[in-house]
This record gives sequence, C-alpha cells and structure tokens, in this order.
Amino acid sequence: MIATRALSPVARALEYAGTHSAADIAEGVASGRFQEWSGGDSVIVTEILETPLRKTLHFFLAEGTMPEIRAMLPGILDWARMHGCTHASLVGRKGWSRVAWMQDEGWTEEGVMMGRSL
Repeated sequence: MIATRALSPVARALEYAGTHSAADIAEGVASGRFQEWSGGDSVIVTEILETPLRKTLHFFLAEGTMPEIRAMLPGILDWARMHGCTHASLVGRKGWSRVAWMQDEGWTEEGVMMGRSL
C-alpha cells in the first residue's frame, strides 16, 4: 500500500506533484477510484476519466525506472481497453514528451497544462 511505504516511488512523485497525499492515493486505490500498478522499482497510478465522447485512462503519477515503466504499459493499456477506454492521457513533467520510446509507441503531446498558485 502506498501510504505505508517509506520513500516509495509514489511518495517521491507526490512530493513533486503536490496534488495528493499518500493517504489520498491509498483511499482512492482502496475505493477503486484509482488504480495502482506496481513493478519492482516502479509505480504508476491511473484513473478512468469519462466525458460525453470518450473514456480515458489517465496516468497521473509515475515514478521508477523507465525500462520498468515501459514494460508495465502494455498490460495497463490492455486493462484499460477491457474497461471500455478508447484513449489514454498523462500529465507529467515536460521531459515525458521527449522520451523516444513513448513517441515510437504513439504517444503525442496533445496540449499544455499550466498552473499557478492563488
């Protein structure tokens, strides 16, 4: 469980993201709102977003090793298709758009997410 792992990959990602606490993620996973995908050294957290025109598997936290994350993706995307998703999205640092294998596997930059403190 994410909330009990000291210095887990998701804990490191949460420090950077500033959007959820470990308890939020643990509650979301326990309730089924989020999905936690764990590898040996990597963790990905997703959620299904539904809009009137499509169902999207949204990757909003990922931390670990790039080779392991890459190896985890086919199974995660198959799971998403089985749950009716027709699209996948992610939010992350700008560097994700420069990852060659992601470009090779069809991931494209679809927009820019911006924010500011109020």
